[in-house]
Amino acid sequence: MTPARLARLLGKLTTLRVSSPQTRRLKAQIEHVLMQILRRRGLGAVERAIAALNAGDRRLALAGKHLGGRAWREDLGRRILEIAVTTTRSFRSTSVRYRSNVREQLTPRQRGVERVQQAFYARYMSIGQRAYPDSRHRLTPADRLILLIGELEADVNNGGFDQYLRNKGRRRAGAALSALRTVGARRTARMLEKALAPTTTAAQRTALDVSFYRVPEDLPVLTARHVGLHEPSTAAFRTKRRL
Repeated sequence: MTPARLARLLGKLTTLRVSSPQTRRLKAQIEHVLMQILRRRGLGAVERAIAALNAGDRRLALAGKHLGGRAWREDLGRRILEIAVTTTRSFRSTSVRYRSNVREQLTPRQRGVERVQQAFYARYMSIGQRAYPDSRHRLTPADRLILLIGELEADVNNGGFDQYLRNKGRRRAGAALSALRTVGARRTARMLEKALAPTTTAAQRTALDVSFYRVPEDLPVLTARHVGLHEPSTAAFRTKRRL
């Protein structure tokens, strides 16, 4: 059922506008399905799932390959679909991007925001690949902020606050809460604080998931601004993430 569900979700995603609220929710669902495959059966199973999709209507071409990681890309004309997965002994990540392929439609401010987001995710993946396999690896304060916030966003997108708390634990989540406050992500900090409250029920955490997906704070841009990863205009930093 999982490959069939993946095909249905991708088919629905690629009929939507790239910036609609429904697009954000579908991307999170697809990332969750990919994470299920990755956790249960490993990277080879994800490769077989992509091959099964390509045997149908998809045309996902291998765009990147490294130890423990794969990336695929499908050109849909005016839009691009990108899927990436990474797995090590202690780190797993799935990512789905669905974006416009018409660069001239983006304003200079929007292009600046997109560059910052890409820089954040590249740095986050690089830090994770070094830090997770070796617990002795020393992180700079900036890298620790990026890692804490990047893994929070990835886990909540993949399976909600419940999954994040199961995977990372309350102590790690407490550090992430401090990191969110440090970079000025006040809305997400309030959601995480509520998710951590001992009286919060599973149903209430599910409601928090919906809020997280529906009106996302641009965590990559807020974090990048704080650590000096990139410095576009102040106006660009205020723009919400479009991807």
